[in-house]
Amino acid sequence: MDSDTKQAYALPQQWQTQRHIPVFRSEGCAIYIGDRKITYNLHMNLCERWHEEEAKTYLLQRHHLNADLIPLVSWQAMRYGLSKLSPHRRATAVKAIHRHLPTQEKLFKQGRVTMSSICTRCLQREETNAHVYCCTNTDAVTQRKKDWMDLWKHLHRNRTAKVIEQTWRTHLQPLLGIPLGNSVIDGLQLVHGDLEALVQLAIDEQTQIGWDKLLLGFGTITWKTIQEFIDEHNPKKPQRTGAVWLNTAIHQMLKFSLRCWKQRNATVHGATRQEQKQKALQAARDKIRALYADPPSLAPHFCSLFAVPLEHRLKMSLQAAEHWLSTIAHQVKVTQHNWSVLLSQHHSIKSHLRTMRREARHQAKERMKPTTHSNARSRAIQAEVKAMRDKIYSKKAITKKPRPLPSRVRNPGHRRYSKSPLLQGQQLLHFGGPTLRHHPP
Repeated sequence: MDSDTKQAYALPQQWQTQRHIPVFRSEGCAIYIGDRKITYNLHMNLCERWHEEEAKTYLLQRHHLNADLIPLVSWQAMRYGLSKLSPHRRATAVKAIHRHLPTQEKLFKQGRVTMSSICTRCLQREETNAHVYCCTNTDAVTQRKKDWMDLWKHLHRNRTAKVIEQTWRTHLQPLLGIPLGNSVIDGLQLVHGDLEALVQLAIDEQTQIGWDKLLLGFGTITWKTIQEFIDEHNPKKPQRTGAVWLNTAIHQMLKFSLRCWKQRNATVHGATRQEQKQKALQAARDKIRALYADPPSLAPHFCSLFAVPLEHRLKMSLQAAEHWLSTIAHQVKVTQHNWSVLLSQHHSIKSHLRTMRREARHQAKERMKPTTHSNARSRAIQAEVKAMRDKIYSKKAITKKPRPLPSRVRNPGHRRYSKSPLLQGQQLLHFGGPTLRHHPP
């Protein structure tokens, strides 16, 4: 690397990525994206550039943000917080950020829950993504308070400013259903002058973004500016920077959100594998009882629900019960589809009458035409068909003749017909014949 390149790369990072920096001799080539010269993380920068417009469009629609709020969010801190999570927890955190957690409301809309969208813990409100963090269930509130205290232990260890702590507690604890304390310090004004204006700016920006979104990593970059301002005037200045503080704070917020979701799953589905299996089996049995109490209408070629008694259905294992329930759900969908197809192919009675009238008019016109060699045979066939119908459906043909009694009745105990008068009399009794009298010797 030549001396010019070394001198250029010794400049601050924001100066290295300006487009006016030329391609140095030792670099050989360089990549410019818009007004930036890429000097590090080439793959990540290219991916961000290619999907930048799609990501902005999705964020504007999904989170109801406007174009002015996107630059205010600290995306670097959110990226750091997600990168510190394990892969499966990161996937859950991304679902929580974009409100795709499988809550009761989500499952009910998708048809995977047939009962209702009411929260199964408090049984009071719909279980939305926001309700997970404010459920009034006693166990949920207790665990949430404990996790909230653990969160602030980590933030105190990271030397969070008191003014930020007071502001976050004031705006976040009502959303979490945690009552505010009656401390005298909370009512005091901790900032004055320029810092007061800076704190008010951060509150206004976070209010526009959403305080509930702060729990999911949507924090404004003004919090970093406030922390840096307070650290500069601190006699014991910490070694970490404001950006490192914000990264750690957002990471702890994401971990708190994941703990709330984990506690919800432990209550609904069970904490251990054995509890999860028992609750899943109980839920499957409840669905089976509901199907037997209110059986759905299935197509005739499907087997009836009552082919197997309810007692035997309830003895099935979890895997067999879930397989049978999925089969019934598929059969219901097939029946509904076939019914909709039949309805689309069905013609009303008016259309049938219209067709019959059209055919009658056509036949009347044909009869009024003079007899020719071509239509003489068809008219003769129609006359024969009419005569045959009159003969078959006449009153004389409909009367039934009485059926004669059989001359010989088969003996149930022998292969051949019995000719005994005694047996014949006993068997003729079944057909209403005369009974035989037995005289003494």
